[in-house]
Formats: sequence, structure tokens, C-alpha cells
Amino acid sequence: MEIKKQNEKNTNGSEAVKYWALMGLFLLLLIQTPNAASEPPIQEKECLIYAYTESDVHYFLLESNKSAFGTNMTIKHNCEYIEVFINGTFSAYTEQEIIQFPLQVGINNIEIFTENYSKRIDSVFIYPDRLSWQFEYDDWKNTNNDYSFDEFILRSKATAAENWASILSIVMVFTLTTMVYWNLINSYVDRNFCEEVKE
Repeated sequence: MEIKKQNEKNTNGSEAVKYWALMGLFLLLLIQTPNAASEPPIQEKECLIYAYTESDVHYFLLESNKSAFGTNMTIKHNCEYIEVFINGTFSAYTEQEIIQFPLQVGINNIEIFTENYSKRIDSVFIYPDRLSWQFEYDDWKNTNNDYSFDEFILRSKATAAENWASILSIVMVFTLTTMVYWNLINSYVDRNFCEEVKE
């Protein structure tokens, strides 16, 4: 009887060891499977390129069939390198993240190439720096000494003169129209006036 109990204990013990070994193996598989699936795939860094011009503190993003002010173009990117072609002509190659160079006034076609990415900006119309008038005005003011700036009038005075001119023209038109109608009516009455005479 004691031998039977020992055999049963040995059998139960070996089964318990097998059971726990299988459970450990199962848990090990469960733990490792999600980790393998949760590893993010290796992604290549996306290449981002954009170009803009600037005029004083205003910035104009360059896109196809659009207009922009300013003749200095800036290109920013995060690619390894870029090649820039303007109107079919090679203009620049750089590995720096920012590059600046001039554009011609008028319609421009811009192509930007890198290893596996390209960007086209077709028919962008470039206007000259619109805010350069201040420099031109100061230059004109300093070089033209023939004119006195005291001769200029205020906008309010010019507007008042325009208003008076409008009022006087309305009065003149009313007066002339009234006089013409008055004369027409008088001539009609004089022609058709009959006076009765008593004897």
C-alpha cells in the first residue's frame, strides 16, 4: 500500500511537472507573440520640401498657377540633398536645409529633385517686391529738390473741394433747367393767350 501511494505521488508529481512546464511554455509563447507583433516597422523619413518668397514681413508660399511678391526664393527641406531647376536650367544643388537665390520677375517653372522625390511648381508669376516703393519714394524726395512738399494738400481738403464742386454743379443744372422750362412755358402762353376786349 505504501508502494502504491509512492507510485501515485511519483506519477502525480511527474504529471504536475509536465503540466507546469506546458503552462510555462504556453505563457512564454503568449508573452513573446505580442512583442514581436508590436514592433513598429522601420519607416523611411518622408522628404518634405517647400518654397516661398518674402516681401518685408509677408511670406508667399509658391504653388503652381499662383502669384507671389518678392524676387528672392527660399527653399526649406529635410531631404539628404536637392537639385533645383528654374525654367529648365540647373540652378542649385545643396545638402543644406535652407537655400536662397533670386528669381526673375514674370512666369517661372520650378522643379526640385531629390533621390526618390520630385516637386514641380509650374507657371508661378513673380511680382517685384511690392513694398520697395518706400525706398523709391525716399530716393525721389532726396533727389528732386525742385518741388516743395508744402504744396501738397490734405486728403480732407481735397474731399471737401470735390463735395463743393458736386453741390455747385447740381445747383447750376437745376437753375439752367428751370430757366429753359420757364421760357418754353412763357412762349407757349404768350402765343396762345387771348384777351377779351369790352366795348
